[in-house]
Formats: sequence, structure tokens, C-alpha cells
Amino acid sequence: MTHTFTLTHSYHATPSAIYRAFTTPGGLTDWIAGYSDVDTRVGGRLFIWEEKGYQVMGKFTALEQDKLVAFDVLGPIASHVAVSISGDGAAATLTLEHSGLEKEEYVTGYQERWQNALTNLQSTLETGLDRRFYDRPMLGILIAGSVDAKNQERYRVPEGYGIIVNGTVPGMGAEKIGLIDEDVIVEMDNIQLTDYYALERAVSPHKAGDSVPVAWYRLGEKHRADLPLSGRPIPEIPPTPAELAEAARQLYARLDAELAEILDGATESEADYRPAETEWNAKEIIAHTIATERAAQIWIVNAAEGQVFNNWASNDHLLVKSIVDIHTTLPQLTDELHRAEGQTIALVQRLPATITQFKGAYHNIATNLGKHGLALHTRMHYDVIKNLLETARKQGVSS
Repeated sequence: MTHTFTLTHSYHATPSAIYRAFTTPGGLTDWIAGYSDVDTRVGGRLFIWEEKGYQVMGKFTALEQDKLVAFDVLGPIASHVAVSISGDGAAATLTLEHSGLEKEEYVTGYQERWQNALTNLQSTLETGLDRRFYDRPMLGILIAGSVDAKNQERYRVPEGYGIIVNGTVPGMGAEKIGLIDEDVIVEMDNIQLTDYYALERAVSPHKAGDSVPVAWYRLGEKHRADLPLSGRPIPEIPPTPAELAEAARQLYARLDAELAEILDGATESEADYRPAETEWNAKEIIAHTIATERAAQIWIVNAAEGQVFNNWASNDHLLVKSIVDIHTTLPQLTDELHRAEGQTIALVQRLPATITQFKGAYHNIATNLGKHGLALHTRMHYDVIKNLLETARKQGVSS
């Protein structure tokens, strides 16, 4: 004897938005998956991996555009899921039937998991907010990477692991306890930060307003403090792609003006200065922002089509240095950056108006182009450029 349960949810969303949420990698990562790989055809694969390590492997058995998605679950527990969609316009109803469960005890676990996921689906469909992300408290750090055997000596971290800080968010906990660029956090809430997922495990049990003990290294010296966790701000999203493009244009104009001020009077030799052989100079940092802009364009196209883009590659030294090989001077690099930014704006302007009905994807595109997205990343690098040029001048680097 096998067991079956049925769940029904109504959404202020189109049937096509619900269908996309179950049949595209990007749609699935908006609300249930940390990573997804699908081949959307009858007999095609379905793979969902959640951030906490839970995995589902399946095979599509029936697909009817905007009406039906059915798949066999091949693991971890063999069963079958059928999702029926009804409605038109801006309202739709989803009925999910999970059948073929061999043990009654499986019903409770799967029912709770689906109920939580479908509630989050409602949030992403109706507001664009993935509650897995927006309910999670913030440390207020940008991450540059992790410590491993290759860079352990540079960061002077005896443990050989840790998360490298690449700046802090103004007003949040990391700034308040004094974390700065190139600090390495090795422990949080008594959890060793051996990888990014350890950071997630340390934060996930907490809520905004809590404080967690952290330990970090700066220039080989270990520090400890209690870090207060902040709530995650909900950004204002321009309602149309045209308005989003204009907001991005204004933000880029401010960023370009900031960079021009930093570079005013800088010589090519100063921009070539690097504090160590393995570190970037000012030109290479600008090249990195160009590479990031180009990667963002590919990411936007993938997000609009419901696909995922997993490898930005903009930190790759070969890619960064090759950009400087072609654009060798500061004027050439800044001109190329302006062109890349202009193409991003043009790309956003060309997004179809219908993208806004897929609120999760549109929200992700808009937030990444906003002041707390790529702009925050860019400004952190501008601070590094400023410091490099000042150091070069102090050391008498001439043109």
C-alpha cells in the first residue's frame, strides 16, 4: 500500500509564471532550489539541490504548457508528483499531488517540505522576494573568497581556512565591530568557517537582532567580538524594464564620476603599481569591473530566460590581465568600462515588458543592478584603487 497527499494553493500570478517555476532552472532556484538542472521534456531529467544538501533526482513524465507538470521522483525516496495549474489572467490555482510514498511516515515530512516551499513560491510569484534569502539575517560583509593552501601564507591564518572580507555594508554589524578589507573570519557561533556553507550553517539558526561570536585574523593577529545581525533591507524595484534601465544609467553615471575623481591626475606608472606580485594593480581592478559587467550581461539574459549562470569568471587572473593587454592605458580602460555599462543599459531596455510577470527573475535582475548589488561591489574596488594610487605616490612612483 502506498500513500498520497494533496495540497492546493491559489496565487495572484499567471499560469505561465507557475509553469515556469517548475520547469526551468532559474524558476526552480527562485523558490525551492539552491541549484537546479532540468531537461524540460517528457523523459528529461530533473535535479534539485538545496543549500543544506538535500537533493531530489527525477524524470519528467508529463508536460502541458501552463497546465500540467508531472515527474517521477527517483531519489531519495521513489514516488510521483503531479502539479495541475488552472486559471487565467493574473490569478491561478495550483494543485500538487504527491503519490506513491511507501511509508506513512514519509507523508508528514514531504507534506511539510512542500507546504513551506509552496508558501515561498507565493512570495516569489507575487512579490519577487525569496523568503529563504530575505528572512535570513545579514552580517554586512562582502566576500572576496576563502583561505586555502594557496593563499594561507599571504593572509597569515594558521588554521588554513576562513572567509575573506571584501568590504562591509554601512550601518551593519560587520562595520560596527570594525571588520575591514582582507580580514579573514575563521569562526562564527562556534562553527569553523571551512567553506561558504559553514557560514550559512552559522547564520541560519538566527534572526535579525541576535548577536553571534566571531573570530577573525588581521595581519596574523586574532580578534574576537560579538557581531550583531541586521535585517535585510527590501529594495524598491522600478516597475518596468525602461525605468530600471534609466535607474541603472543614473547609478552608472555616479559611479563613473567617482572613478574619474579618483583617477584625476593619476599617471600610468602609478596605475601599474602593485604591492605584491600576486595582487592586482589599479588597471587590473578596472579590468575586473569590466569583466564583471560583461558577466552580468550574460547573467541577465539567462535570468530573463529562466536559466542559471554559475561561473562569473570575472576574478580569473588570465581574463583580467588579457583585458589590460588590449586596453593598456587608463583612458582606454575607462572608455571600455563605459561601453560595457552602456551595453548593460541597452540590454535592460530590450527586456520584454512581460519579464515583470516573472517577479522572482525580475527582482533578481533589478537588485543586482541596484545600489546594494554590483554598485556596492564596484565602490569597494574603487576604494582599493584610491589606496593603491596613494601608496604609489608615497613611494615615489613616477610616470
